[in-house]
Amino acid sequence: MEELLWTATVKSPFGISGEVKIHPHNEDCSYLGKLKEVILRAKDGTEQTLAVETFRMLGSQALMKFSGFDTPEAARALNGQHLMVQRSKAAPLKKGQYYVADLIGCDLVHDGNKVGTIVSSMDGAQAVLLEVEALDKKLYMVPYLKEFIGQVNLPDRTIELKAPWILS
Repeated sequence: MEELLWTATVKSPFGISGEVKIHPHNEDCSYLGKLKEVILRAKDGTEQTLAVETFRMLGSQALMKFSGFDTPEAARALNGQHLMVQRSKAAPLKKGQYYVADLIGCDLVHDGNKVGTIVSSMDGAQAVLLEVEALDKKLYMVPYLKEFIGQVNLPDRTIELKAPWILS
């Protein structure tokens, strides 16, 4: 399992001092306020370590300011980058919860038979959507909801699919 977890996404600049909006990938983002530095990963895979100057909540919107990004123009360069944190500094999990990063690469199984592999994920309106590459190499989106997903077995790297019709 990867030691770095993608826990949030940097969005557009906010205000004139270089703050950026942060889109957390979980309900509780209080852990972001404890971070002294983060790793930002661009879409091309390049990474940069940045010092966190400030973190604050404005209503339900999380805002961060990184050292060296003091204008909206400079901060705009960070838009879309993945905010990566050490697993030990990420939001704590409750029983039955998993980091989405740990689900990537798991086999999706139905009645003990592999039907696909989780290749990525994205935020959906009601739940995380797991992108599944089926055995026929077609891609499908499966909501991570109890109606579709059953038992998760991380040691065996398998996830039960309750509704196989979703892959057709």
